[in-house]
Amino acid sequence: MIVTAITNGEFQGMAPRADAAVLRILDPIDSRDALEQGWGDTLSQAFWDMDSSALGVRGRLVVRLWGRHRAWFESLAGRLFGSDIPWRPFIAADAVEITAFADGLAEKGVRELLVVCRNGRGRSGTVGRWIARRLGAAFHTNGDDRESGHIRETLDRVGGTVQIAVSAAA
Repeated sequence: MIVTAITNGEFQGMAPRADAAVLRILDPIDSRDALEQGWGDTLSQAFWDMDSSALGVRGRLVVRLWGRHRAWFESLAGRLFGSDIPWRPFIAADAVEITAFADGLAEKGVRELLVVCRNGRGRSGTVGRWIARRLGAAFHTNGDDRESGHIRETLDRVGGTVQIAVSAAA
C-alpha cells in the first residue's frame, strides 16, 4: 500500500478508483460536500491545524477530558470559547475514527490511501505518516516534513505506536 498526502487542489478532478481510499481533512468552516461514489473507502473529518496547548489551561482540559466524546466536546467548547469561528482541534474521537478506518483498508482491497487537506502538509502529512507507519506502507508527499505534535501524540496515545500489518508497496 502507498499513503500519499496531497492538497485539495491536487485532489480536485481526480477520478474515483475502487483500489484507492480517501481520508479528507477539512477546516471546520469548509463545506462538507460528499465525495463522489466509486472510491474504495472514504472518511471525512474537520479540525483545525492547531495544538490545543495554544488555548491555555481550559483548552487542554477540554481536549483531554472530552476528547473521546465529540458531541459533548463541541458543545462544551462552544460554551467556553464561543462559536464565531468553530473551535475544533484534533481530539481523541478523531484518532479513534482514523485508526478504525486505517485498520479496515487492507480487507477492502485498497492499494493507495490519499490523505487530503488544504495544504497537504501539516494535518495530512502527520496523519498520513502515522497511518503508513501503522500499516507498514510507503509514504509520499509533495509537501515538507512538517509534523503536528498534538495530532501525532493523540494518534499514538489512542491508536498505539506498533505496526499492525506489513504491506507491500503497490
